[in-house]
Amino acid sequence: MVSVTTSAPAGDSQAPTTPTNLSASGTTQTTTTLTWNASSDNVGVTGYDVYQGTTLLGNIAGTSANITSLTPSTVYTFNVKAKDAAGNSSAASNTVTVTTLGTSITYCTSQGNSTADEKIGKVVFKTISNTSTGTAGYENFTAISTMVTRGTSNTITITPSWTSTKYNEGYAVFIDFNQDGDFSDAGETVFTKAASTTTPVSGSFTIPTTALTGNTRMRVSMKYNGFPTSCESFSYGQVEDYTITISATAKIDETATARTFDFTLYPNPVSGSVLNIANLDAISTYKIYNMIGQELANGSLNNNEIAVERLASGTYLLEISNAKGTSTKRFIKQ
Repeated sequence: MVSVTTSAPAGDSQAPTTPTNLSASGTTQTTTTLTWNASSDNVGVTGYDVYQGTTLLGNIAGTSANITSLTPSTVYTFNVKAKDAAGNSSAASNTVTVTTLGTSITYCTSQGNSTADEKIGKVVFKTISNTSTGTAGYENFTAISTMVTRGTSNTITITPSWTSTKYNEGYAVFIDFNQDGDFSDAGETVFTKAASTTTPVSGSFTIPTTALTGNTRMRVSMKYNGFPTSCESFSYGQVEDYTITISATAKIDETATARTFDFTLYPNPVSGSVLNIANLDAISTYKIYNMIGQELANGSLNNNEIAVERLASGTYLLEISNAKGTSTKRFIKQ
């Protein structure tokens, strides 16, 4: 008779390989779809932990995940880790940044019924300097935008245009600070001017510290011989709408940062995966911000190229720093 004692099972201490090529697609106001390449393991991968930032959302058996319940106009980061049956976890995959789409807001109509004698000739506000030759009673200039910062004072200047005789014109400017689709909340009438023949007219106002960050509507109205309200049709004059982008801090305000050196970026707009940088003669690092001041990417400049394939379509700020200082420029990802 022979006695035999078997050994304890060998423990699995080998972690799976790192998931690669994590990407996001089909992003809506509240959802996005993540996909990645499968990991391998000496025994077998049992699933993937999906993280939103540092928060574990759950474990997925396959190599894709539908993320729901997101907030519109918000930036999120995601990564995944592979796991095996012994509980070993891989290193985190690359991080993907997702910006959800904004909500669609419909504003009330407002217009002057005739611009035969007077209309808005020019609006100047921050980086907006729009000379209008349009003769419609309402002009949609929401494709023209500028950035403002909570708690800062800003000046708007409106220049009327008369065909011949100068008439008394009244003015009002409205901003939808809480982004609820109207201009009727307290503080959203930011400038008024009684009817006169003064040209141009100017006024200053402060962006509330409670204003929501992101894009919103600014309405500029000029009405013959009276104060315009935000949602009326009046006999003579004109209404123009613009977009302003509200940031929480002055970090992303390129006009507020003195450039210590200059550089060139191209192509702009960029539709491909690479943004090129030229005219740099020093070792540099970069940061990319969205228009509400959130940092989306950073790194060292290699071959004067920056990968932008994971950025959603929109407008961004590129900040480059080196021994000479820091400079910022805006670019558009198509």
